[in-house]
Amino acid sequence: MHSDHKIAWLTVVCLACAGCRSVPWPNVWPFPERELTTYRTPSMRVEALEQFGMRSTSVDSPEQREITDQLARQMQVEPDPLVRRAVVRSIAEFRTPMAQQVLVAGLNDQDMAVRISCCTALGRRGDAESVAGLANALRTDENIDVRMAAAEALGKIKSPEAMPALAAALDDRDPALQYAGVQALKSITGKDYGPDVETWRQVAAGGNPPMPEPPSIAERLRKVAPF
Repeated sequence: MHSDHKIAWLTVVCLACAGCRSVPWPNVWPFPERELTTYRTPSMRVEALEQFGMRSTSVDSPEQREITDQLARQMQVEPDPLVRRAVVRSIAEFRTPMAQQVLVAGLNDQDMAVRISCCTALGRRGDAESVAGLANALRTDENIDVRMAAAEALGKIKSPEAMPALAAALDDRDPALQYAGVQALKSITGKDYGPDVETWRQVAAGGNPPMPEPPSIAERLRKVAPF
């Protein structure tokens, strides 16, 4: 599943290097340029990364691209998954093309928690261009928690393109993933067909099944009757 993660990160880093300009870099990084980080200073690196996230203006600009290029290169060489998660949280604050590419590439990270963080970040951003990567994670990731995070993220994107992708959740044998798929489709459509998975499969396929009839007063009374 994750044999292509190195290729994905190499592609992102090459893009970062291609776009990098010779602009002086603020002296907030806790280690020299090009020096590989080590397990001995993870808290220092996480703290520095949090400062990077606070520099976001939520606007795509040359300065913002410079920061996300730096974060992309750090993501590629960082051996500590806890620090890679900090990179994800930080870069998710930026609205640059590189930030989006790093988050999508992170769906192939070796660490489960990093992949979940990327799903969460992509769902929060709500960009329709994230659908393909999240759909692939939903279909192929070996970890059920990652797949559920991908389903939840697709529901937050609220794009018609996300609906067919959620069919993979409805077809899964795991009831929890089916439930996540139903909740995501409820969020996208604003409709409630109840727990009937088959009806939601029709919705995911682009159908428009009739809404269920509301229960009668007698049926509602039977549900609350003590005998």
